[in-house]
Amino acid sequence: MKGYSNAGPARAGLVYWHQGVLGMVIEELHKKIDRSWDSHLKETRELLRVPSVSFTGEGIEESAGMVEEMLRKLGAKTGTYRASGKSWPLVHGHLDVGAEKTCLLYGMYDVQPVGNLSEWKTPPFAASIVKDKRLGEILVNRGVYNSKGSLAGTLLAIRTMTDNNSMPVNMRFLIEGEEELGGLSLPNYVHKNKQTLSKADAAFSFDYMENSDGVPVLALGMKGCVYFDLIADGKYQGGPENEIHSSDAVWVKSPVWRLTKALSTLVDDNQVPTVDGLWKNVKGPSKDDLQLIHVLAKRFDMDLYKKDLGIKDFKVKGTKEELLKKYLFEPSLNICGLEAGYNGDGTKTVLPPRAKAKIDIRLVPDMTIQDTREKVRKHLAKRGFSDIKIVHYVDYPLTKVSVREDVSQAGIDAMRYHGKDPEVWPMVAGSAPLYLFNDVLGVPWGGAGLGHGGNAHAPNEFAVVKGMKDYEKSVITMLWMFAERSSRKAGTKKKTLRK
Repeated sequence: MKGYSNAGPARAGLVYWHQGVLGMVIEELHKKIDRSWDSHLKETRELLRVPSVSFTGEGIEESAGMVEEMLRKLGAKTGTYRASGKSWPLVHGHLDVGAEKTCLLYGMYDVQPVGNLSEWKTPPFAASIVKDKRLGEILVNRGVYNSKGSLAGTLLAIRTMTDNNSMPVNMRFLIEGEEELGGLSLPNYVHKNKQTLSKADAAFSFDYMENSDGVPVLALGMKGCVYFDLIADGKYQGGPENEIHSSDAVWVKSPVWRLTKALSTLVDDNQVPTVDGLWKNVKGPSKDDLQLIHVLAKRFDMDLYKKDLGIKDFKVKGTKEELLKKYLFEPSLNICGLEAGYNGDGTKTVLPPRAKAKIDIRLVPDMTIQDTREKVRKHLAKRGFSDIKIVHYVDYPLTKVSVREDVSQAGIDAMRYHGKDPEVWPMVAGSAPLYLFNDVLGVPWGGAGLGHGGNAHAPNEFAVVKGMKDYEKSVITMLWMFAERSSRKAGTKKKTLRK
């Protein structure tokens, strides 16, 4: 590209900024996205049409191969890693463009099961583009919003930069196929390669982050998540070991009633967690968090948020600041699913031999995974429910970064470059394995992104097509903003040292 510095892309970013032409570089790359959009959308749809359901394994291997091929097209050295023979592949890669700064990129290619097919308006893996009255053209597909669509957009944005010798940072890619399972391939790989990965300057996790009014959210933290099954088995209480006729319920204990009794002890009438000692380690927001909440409350549109969720009201009342503080810094205990007995149409009078509930508890500072698990176990045992089996999964600790980090400020810079003033959230209630970067590797993580979608984990998952193109542009902007900001700071430090 004309005017490109021989000092390396990241150093070139500093030169561009000082010459007042960084915007010109970014705009030229954005134009290339516009010119390539039809082919980018086609490639994104091709990836989306291959199922990659980690719960069943459907399409996982093919999807991993497609992602690895996309990395190769960037010029990256690639490979795969599995924690065990039963694990799905983590696709990793290293792109060295000779830049000053090296970043990590996290992504996921696995998706949730489609659920009830009858609830989908289009086939779940057709990548259909349909008209929405409010949003315009939307692409409907399982995983397009969470988060295979943004993964494709991220890699295509980076390809636009590498094809034009304009990639401002080196990149190490970590793209997993077990996020929805909480698999071990990613954490094991990170721990095995900690010495190399910890040398990175920042980690990125991009996604579609605009609400339906076009306001982007920039999150500085994520709650942790403890997920477990509670299983009541009839044989442990002298009840049925097989399905029996419901007429025997007069003198045979039901594991279904036993489980519901146990569940009722975990929350109060307002569904606030009541597990013994659970609130003991809840720290609450810091002064910085309270300041961010104060600013956020002035802008946060609760009615729009409820509309985007498809709900009529919240179960709690209060001011915006009170509700945001509760949402972000209080734990929740949720029943994700219940399984017992006959659930088909018509009647079938049975006493089931087994009942199962799937539970998640969202963790806030300073709650930990092991302490939360132990408190649930002791709570149930104290009330005589020690026969109820607890099955644990791989859980995520909470993670938080400072708004002062370069990667956080670059996200704000990027959104403002696109004419958007982002809502900066000190935490979000979702969970992801981003703790591996900030807390294990000591590498601050961040991410932002234009684009809007919805119905994650639900039928008719979608992303707005125009937003998908804007998203690719925002990835380019944020990487350049980070390279410029971090290089400028490094230059200032060098001058100070010389003095």
